This record gives sequence, structure tokens and C-alpha cells, in this order.
Amino acid sequence: MDKLLNAVYELVLDQHSNKVSALTSMIKKCSVEDALTLRNFFATEAANSALARVLEGWQRLGCSPDEMAGILRGASHGYLSEKAREQVQLVWTGPDLNQIPVRRSEQILLELINSAQSSLFLVSFVLVNIPRVEDAIRQALERGVDVRMLLESEDKEGSSNFRDTIKRLQGDIPGLTLYVWPRERRESIEGGFARVHAKCAVADQVDAFLTSANLTSAALDKNIEMGVHIQGGNVPPTIYQQFIGMIRAKEIVPYGADRYLLKATSKPTATPVVQLDDNLKAGAQKLLSFQNTTLDVEEQRLFKVLGKDAERPKHNALVLIRHKDQWLVGKYAWSKQQDTEDARIFYLIVVRGFGPKQQFEVEENDWENFMPRAVEINI
Repeated sequence: MDKLLNAVYELVLDQHSNKVSALTSMIKKCSVEDALTLRNFFATEAANSALARVLEGWQRLGCSPDEMAGILRGASHGYLSEKAREQVQLVWTGPDLNQIPVRRSEQILLELINSAQSSLFLVSFVLVNIPRVEDAIRQALERGVDVRMLLESEDKEGSSNFRDTIKRLQGDIPGLTLYVWPRERRESIEGGFARVHAKCAVADQVDAFLTSANLTSAALDKNIEMGVHIQGGNVPPTIYQQFIGMIRAKEIVPYGADRYLLKATSKPTATPVVQLDDNLKAGAQKLLSFQNTTLDVEEQRLFKVLGKDAERPKHNALVLIRHKDQWLVGKYAWSKQQDTEDARIFYLIVVRGFGPKQQFEVEENDWENFMPRAVEINI
């Protein structure tokens, strides 16, 4: 029986369901003794060779034509359903020999980022200025996507590469949440310590790209790099949940809070946002904690209290806002609106990223005086 089932699987592999259906219709009209008369049913030698093994197995087993047809149709349906549920593509960067159809690393990464609607997690050893990818990340944030990135933070020989990257990203892509793997969390190995060496991206827990390529222009366009693009199935959500689990366990931490805790002579205790009073001193730095109900994790971030004369934080910056005796924390954005009924002009403030989206209106006359109470800072 196993030999027959293996032969059936080889036969239905990549065969269109209509072709398999036509074959099963003929099998139902054929006796087991005459089975071999169908051995030239397909147009290719490979398919007919697989069919011959099925027909020989049918003769050995001796089941009825209806049973044999049912086995074939069931195998075809199962295979095609699984294929539709999870699709895997080879991704390649390097010399193009035009021998096999492959897709390029940057192309896949851009499509994945542009498709994200709710969440995006990127992991790389390093990130060097890649304008098209960074612009796609910026647009994802504008769509309200929760974008998180884990990078290797320990530079070799004390170079400032990572710090320079962080400084640039904070200015160019506000709202991007950067994570690091703290040195004290890593195992020591001969000649050093463990590193962040994974390279992957996951969008909406349904679309994953695993690759050897770092987030650099050379890796995405010039080097010989290889990876796989996986759509659907169990792999994308498993990758995403693996990194979310590391956040919950504080194995990886947001960059700002991590640097703050490491530099302090004694580790400060984070103040829960819900326990804050309204008397915040301008210029003060406060380590705050709040619940991320979207991921079911506690977040700790370092904020700087803003004065009335401070510059308004950029779109998508992580801010703390006081509204109707309630603290709102999240990535904020605003847009100028006009009421179609009474022509009233106002600004719509949206706060999102860590739970249900919250929004409120600020009248046009009050806009100049509107200011978040604090903004996230990174040391």
C-alpha cells in the first residue's frame, strides 16, 4: 500500500486538478485488469512513468475503480491545498546566469515591507544606508504598521558604526522601534561573545524572508546571497513569535532603555505610566513602563519631559500625551481636517502602536499650544 501511495503522490505532484479529475473519470470506467491501457494518458514521459507505477500498484492492490479514483482525487486535493497554504520561493543575489527563475533579494524585501498592514519585524547584523528599503519602512510606519528591528549592537574594536546608525535612523525614521541584545545576556565564546547573526523579515505573521543578506546595498544587490521567501503556513508566525518571546523575556530590549540602564550607577525603577502625576518637570528624564496590549508585553522606555517652548516631536515619534485626565502613550500623528457640515477646522491626533488606536481633536485655535508632555529619547 505504501508503494502505491508514494506513486500516487509523485503523480499528482504539480499536476493541475482538472487533469487529475479527467484521469479519475477514465479510471472509474476502467476495470483493474485493463488499467495499463491508461499509461499514456499524459503528454509527458515523466508523468506517464509516474502513472505507470500507480497503475501497477493498483493492479497489485486490487481495489475497485471508484476506490482508486478516490485515492487520486484525495491526494491531489491535499497536495494542492497545502501548496496554496504555504508557498516557498528561492531568492538570489549575485551573477544572473538565466538558468533558473529566481527573484532578487531587494525586490522580495521591498514587496514584503510594502505589503505589511499591521506588523513588521526585521533582523540583521548590520544596516547601512539603503534608501529604497528605508523609504519603504518609513511608508509602512505612515500606514500605522508596528515596525520593529533587531540589530547587532556590539561594534568591533570600539567603533562608532552602530551608534552612528542609531542616530541616523532616529532622525530619518521616527517611530521605528530598535532592539538590541544586551551584552550581559550573551554567552561567552572563544575569542568573544555570541552575536546577532540572523537576517530575516516578517510581515503580518504571514510573509517571511530568510536570507544570508545583511541590510546593505551590496548584500541586497551585488554579493552572492541566498534565501527563501515563505508565504503562508506555520513558519512566518513562528519566526515572529520567537522574537516577541525574546522581548517578553527581556532577552532583547529597546535600545534607549537598554543604554540608560547600563549607564546608570544603580539600575532605576521604571515608573508605570498609570501612576504618573501631572507635575512633570520640563527637561527631566523618566524611565516609564506601560503595557503593550497588542503584544502582551511590558514596555520600558526612556522619555524626556517637554517644555512649552520645545520643538514639537516628529510624526510617528513615541510620545506621552495628557488628554482628559488620562495618559496616552504611543506613536502619534496628526492631520488637519475640516468638518463638512459646519466648515470647522481642527487637527485630528491619532495615537497608536501599543494597543487600540486612540484619537481626539484639537481646535485650530489651540493647535499652536498643543504639545505632547514627553517624547522618547535614546542615549
